[in-house]
Amino acid sequence: MTGTGSAAGATEAGQLRIELRSVNGRALQLKQRLVREISGLESVFEDEVRKVIGRGSVTLAVERSASASPLPDRARLQQIAADMRSLARDLGLDERLTLRDVLELASNAPSTFDREDCPKLIALLRVAIADLQDHRAQSGAETVAAMCAELDALDQLREEALKRAPAIVDDHRARLVLRMREFVASHALDLDEGALVREVGMFSERVDVEEELQRLGAHLRELRTVLNKGGAMGRKLEFLLQEALRETNTLGSKSPDVAMAHCVVAMKGAIDRLKEQAANLE
Repeated sequence: MTGTGSAAGATEAGQLRIELRSVNGRALQLKQRLVREISGLESVFEDEVRKVIGRGSVTLAVERSASASPLPDRARLQQIAADMRSLARDLGLDERLTLRDVLELASNAPSTFDREDCPKLIALLRVAIADLQDHRAQSGAETVAAMCAELDALDQLREEALKRAPAIVDDHRARLVLRMREFVASHALDLDEGALVREVGMFSERVDVEEELQRLGAHLRELRTVLNKGGAMGRKLEFLLQEALRETNTLGSKSPDVAMAHCVVAMKGAIDRLKEQAANLE
């Protein structure tokens, strides 16, 4: 599902803003862009995202808040300075430091944070994820409503096909009998009524689409059940729509009727739109 989520506040790495964006995707793909101070926390952030989100292409960006100082966190600078003085004493070197020395080391030093060191940062991330989920839920509800309306239209087309199906056999029977009688009369032959009945019966079996229409109806009912139930549904919807398309294709291939062919084309269009909508759901 598509959506955005964000949160800003004070963390162990200073004033930060976290923003998440998600778009459609069959599986979860996470891209991260973090500020240098927390560049070693990618796996921690991914764990938090995977706890909540199972599908979609998600971009996670962490940046300093607009009001934040461009300098590294003061506490971090103090710790670096203390560590440098301690190391100088251990090595018997001059302990004098300049601000430039500390800033240069801070800008190049790798992140020293781990999960236990940054509860505020993790809490902020969870707020951003929750905000994303709220937007995704709203988008999902709108998509479900649109899919239910599309299902109504598709079921109406199925009903029209169901009503048309018996007439296909009747029309063909009438045409076949007429042509056979005309052929027999023009060639002075005896009409084999038994052969005519067998031919009509074989054709009736070939063009009988009632079974396909019944199975299609079952798939549509299950689709509606899944949509109304809520929760993670994307993969099941994909499977059911693929089965619905299979039955519709068979319906089109078995029926020689023009009106039925037009109905099948409209049904395929509805299923394609449903598949596009289902890609927006987790």
